[in-house]
Amino acid sequence: MEEWRELARSVPGTLLLVVDGTTTRRLLASFDRTHGRLQRVVNLAVCLRSGDTDLGRPSAEPCPSVNVEETCCELDRLTALHGAAGRVFIICAMFLGHRADPLWESWEVHRAAALDHAAEAQHLLRSAATHARAARAADRMADSFDRPSPAWDAWVAASLSHARRTIWVEMRALAAVCRMCDAVALEFFDAWMILNR
Repeated sequence: MEEWRELARSVPGTLLLVVDGTTTRRLLASFDRTHGRLQRVVNLAVCLRSGDTDLGRPSAEPCPSVNVEETCCELDRLTALHGAAGRVFIICAMFLGHRADPLWESWEVHRAAALDHAAEAQHLLRSAATHARAARAADRMADSFDRPSPAWDAWVAASLSHARRTIWVEMRALAAVCRMCDAVALEFFDAWMILNR
């Protein structure tokens, strides 16, 4: 029984790793890099549409979807860590009889909320990566036409639209990650209180 108790006591520390300053700072820095890259693409497209054709092309730079996918990988890592901690806590609680504790329901609600927010953020990041790739493809198509021309204008407009959409979806993903971290913090306190009664 003591082994289960020791294993259960590792869960709050693991949850803390998900929301501690270093881990979230790395994830938020990844969002910042992605956002900065996307903003440069939008700024270039806006300048091109306004007639400044001497600028470099966004298609000459690496695709911003790479940054979005890196952010998604970091979120996947945190989500896996959170999921493992939750599964361990459920098994330990079953053996230790903690599932009868009134706080158990609160822990389950906060865990479910964290999982939902993480899934939403992952979905949004994948959508943002898709829009970033579409912006890149539209920009490459624009490169195949003379500038300025109606076809070139249309493809640059499509690239700009997808790049803006990428930023909007990426910002929604960031908000979902913040909600996930809040839910994990509440889950941490619930687990700590359950184990220290």
